[in-house]
Formats: sequence, structure tokens, C-alpha cells
Amino acid sequence: MGKRDSYADIIILYLIMLIGAAEVAHLFGTFFHKSVSGCTMIFGVLAVLSAAVLAAYETFGNRRAAVREKALYSLHERLLLAFFVILAVSQILYMVLGKNVYVQGDMTVETVGSFLQTDAFYQVNPMTGQAYKEGLPSRIEILCLPTLYAALSNIFHVRPELLILYTVPVITLLCCYGAYSCLAKALFPDNRSGQLCFLIMTALLIWIGSYGYGMDGFGLLFSGWRGVTIRNTVLIPYAISLCLRKKYFYLPLCALAELCIVWTLYGLGACLPVVLGMVLVGFLRRRQAAGKEAADGGTA
Repeated sequence: MGKRDSYADIIILYLIMLIGAAEVAHLFGTFFHKSVSGCTMIFGVLAVLSAAVLAAYETFGNRRAAVREKALYSLHERLLLAFFVILAVSQILYMVLGKNVYVQGDMTVETVGSFLQTDAFYQVNPMTGQAYKEGLPSRIEILCLPTLYAALSNIFHVRPELLILYTVPVITLLCCYGAYSCLAKALFPDNRSGQLCFLIMTALLIWIGSYGYGMDGFGLLFSGWRGVTIRNTVLIPYAISLCLRKKYFYLPLCALAELCIVWTLYGLGACLPVVLGMVLVGFLRRRQAAGKEAADGGTA
């Protein structure tokens, strides 16, 4: 925690805070039967406050962190960086210029459209166009991604299909690389070539995985708006990087963000087991190292 957060940390933390703001607005609107437009105002206020709090924390909370000037990129590092940028830009163009979306069994666009048309939450079944005859399961009612997308559509006056199918996947991809850049810095500290090679391998694996349904690469390039994709490609790698960098203060935020956007294993989630596993491994390694030092001291 003594090291200053990177720009990637700030971006991902703000994404998590936006998810939290959307969850607050969503629960308020769902359980108190408020309009979508009213909840959009709540979300906007919370989003601005979150940005202010994050900016204040990064400015004053990290002001004692040591900032080390990095040397300029060498020719080898510039070539690696250029190769990675080409891979990332090609993926963005692939998503934006083509009709590379997978919406089978997904009703996010229709759900957000029903929110905006009725100015209410879950009043019309987007599959039938009729009012819901039965109540929704609580596990559906707590998920906030439709509310987040509806609020963004209202604020920026963007059609839901354009926002969800094209804009959000690009943001998810960029946040994914932000999370993996944090992981690369944790795995290869002070080794910029190693970090860039790690990101290049990540980009190549995303391309390779795009040919198989259920792979993270497929989720990123074909359905980046889904909660499962955000969880698998942003929250989990970022949580692992936090464990390696010993930034434990941020770890609960990853688990809570997952709870707000995807329902896995009936509430257990995936971030929590990953975090607990990483913490356990770190604890065992420290005990092993302490035991080895004690044995070496006794032998001496």
C-alpha cells in the first residue's frame, strides 16, 4: 500500500465505484418504485462524488508515496510497446467496425430499452412486451448492470444498442488491459520488457480465445457488456495483482463489485475464493520462509 497507485489502478477503481453507484441507484429505484430518470440523477451525483473522493484520495492519501523517475524506453521496449498497441487497436477495430456481437440468450439491450421506454424498473417483460405476471427472483433484482447502462444512455443520450454492443465492450477491453498491466507490474517489477511481453501474450491469448465460446477472449470481443466478462477479465486479474502487491484494502471492492454485476454459485462468487486462495498461499509462503530462517539460524 506504500506505493502510489498507477493510472490503471485509478481507472479500474473508478469503474468499481461506478458499479457501486449504479447498485445504490438500482436498489433505490427497485425497492422504492422510483423512476429510471430519478435514479439516473442519483447515479450522476454519486458518480461525481466518487470521482471527487478518488481524486482526493489519490492526491492526498498517496502524497507520501515515493515517485521514481523512469528511464526512457529503449529501442527494444519501443518495439514491444508498438506491437502490443497494434494488437490492442486491432481488437478495438474488430469490435467497432464489424458486427461481432453474440446476443444469443442475452436480453440486456431489450431490458435497458424497456427501462427507458417505461421510465421504470422491470415493469415490462422485454420478451413478450407485456407486464410481468410474476415477481422477479431476488437474484435478478440486485444486479445493477441494466441500470448502469440505462443511466449512461440517459446521461449521454446514446441509444442502448450502440452503448451496450459497441461502446461498453471497448471500455471493458481497455480496463482488462489495465488490470493485466497491474498484474504484469506485480509479476515483473522493474522489468519493463517483461511487463510488455506479458501484455503481448495476453493480447495474443485474447485473439486465440475469441474462437471458442466460453473463453475469455470470446467474451471480450463478442460480449464485453456482460457481467461475467467484466468479472473474468477485469475484476479477477486485478484482484490477483492486488494480492501480489499487498494492496489488501482494495480487495473487498472487487468482491462487492462482482456481487453487483453477476450471480455466481448462489452468492459465493469467484473473486472471493481467488482472494482467499492468494492470501492463504502468501501466508504459507511467509511461514515457510520464517521456518527456513529459523532453521538456518539454529544451524549457524
